Amino acid sequence: SGAPAPRGRWEATVSVLVHSGSEAPVAGATVSGNWSAGANGSGSCVTDGTGRCSVAKTNIKGNVSGVTFTVTSVSSAGNVYSAVANHDPDGDSNGTTIVVTAP
Repeated sequence: SGAPAPRGRWEATVSVLVHSGSEAPVAGATVSGNWSAGANGSGSCVTDGTGRCSVAKTNIKGNVSGVTFTVTSVSSAGNVYSAVANHDPDGDSNGTTIVVTAP
């Protein structure tokens, strides 16, 4: 989701849910990825007990209409990450790359 910020800048936030093949939430998983298309750099978060975490990119220039976050890895003790299994229940991304538009 996009949120307004001071001086015409804005913040993009991506929410992630990590689950096992049997749809059980995975806590303590580290999700890493890269920002592009108007934002640079990497970001990561660690999932909580519900398997959820968020990655934010702050201070995006006001003339940027949207940015992209691409998941590069998910690591969790005792689990193996399968990128081909990524999906998005609400259908606004492919589960690996999501575009966040400016507010």
